[in-house]
Order: sequence, then structure tokens, then C-alpha cells
Amino acid sequence: MSELFLVNPFANLALRRLTAVVLLAMVLASWVSAQGLAFSEALFEWMEREYGVEAKQRVLALQALVEEGMDWPELTKLKRVNAFFNRIHYDSDSALWDQKDYWATPFEVLGINSADCEDYAISKYFTLITMGIDEDHLRITYVKSIELNEAHMVLAYYPSPDAEPWILDNLTARIQPAGERNDLVPVYSFNGADLWLAVNRLEGKKVGDADRLSRWQAYQAKLMQQMAVGQ
Repeated sequence: MSELFLVNPFANLALRRLTAVVLLAMVLASWVSAQGLAFSEALFEWMEREYGVEAKQRVLALQALVEEGMDWPELTKLKRVNAFFNRIHYDSDSALWDQKDYWATPFEVLGINSADCEDYAISKYFTLITMGIDEDHLRITYVKSIELNEAHMVLAYYPSPDAEPWILDNLTARIQPAGERNDLVPVYSFNGADLWLAVNRLEGKKVGDADRLSRWQAYQAKLMQQMAVGQ
């Protein structure tokens, strides 16, 4: 390796740049999960270029919600964030992205002003973390919707580790205890750190780290790339 550095300084430079990029990615991935969303003038300009003026205004509205709600009680944060994203139009991934399963970031959601169930749940998750709710209280949860007879995703909020979770769902404006959602059968859940398999509607068994979900890792990388635009 030292001979390569001496003979080919360009390779040395490329390696240093690659190392720097990898280290930055590792730091940002940890930051995204722990700190949530970041807003900047560069991001607003990118939104306007990519999606138009109205999309930029929607992201500014999200920033205003986050900043205004930092000191709200947690239940108020849940209600306001749930309402903010539930007013966005629903459509399928195949219609929106011409893909069977695509996880859109909050900025993509606000860009096209449309979402499917995964997009609602994950956008709410990152917004609530940004507003100061600890990720330990939040789990993105895959369920089966009995009424729809298909897979569905919701966000679960746990007031305490052993408490009954409350469900934030794009199918209803109400935030309800999981025990009242007999129409949903939980399958598994995850957050920025951990992965659980459902035991019943109220409990889950931790089975590993969230990095076992490759789609989740790719999503976080995409989100941090969007937040770093122009930097």
C-alpha cells in the first residue's frame, strides 16, 4: 500500500476521498436516525428546481410546524404531525413511481404532494424525531389490514417501553390505542436502532438491529443525500 502511495499519488488522493465519503456517510446515517430532518436554503432551492414553487412552500410549512411545535406536549405533536401528512393525497407506488414498492422521503412526498402508506408512516417518524420525540418511543410498523386484505404500514407511538402503543394511520384521522385497532394485524416493526417481530397487537419481540433491513438503510442514505444537497 505504501508503494502504491509513492508511485501513484492520484490513487492516494482517490483513496483519501473515498475514505472521507465513507466516514461522512457513517456519521450522517447515525445523525439522520438520531436527529431527524434538516432544513436549509439549499434544500428549499432544490425543492423548487425539482418540484416547483408549491412544493417548496409545502417544505417551508413542514419546517414551520417543526419549529413551532418543539415545546408542545407529545400528544399535541402526534396529532399535528398526523394531520399534516394525512392531508396529502394517497396513491400507489406503481402510479406515483412506476415501481411496486418505493419508499419516498418526506421531501419527495411533499414534492409530488402524494404518498402511499409507507411514505406517511416514515415521514411522520422523522418529523416527530425532529420535534424532539425520542426514537425509542416510535416504531414504524408493518401490519396486515383486514379490511383492505393487504399489507399496510403505520407508525406506533409508545408512551413508555411497556405501554400500549398508539397508532398513527393514514386511513383515519384518529390516533387510537393499538388494542382498539382490531382491523390491523401487526407483523414486524422497526426504528432507527432495532427490529421487532410482533407477538400480538400490543407486544413485540426484539430480534435484531434495524440494519438487517437493507431497504431501510438505503432509504436513510437517500434522505441524508437530499438534506446535504448544495453543501
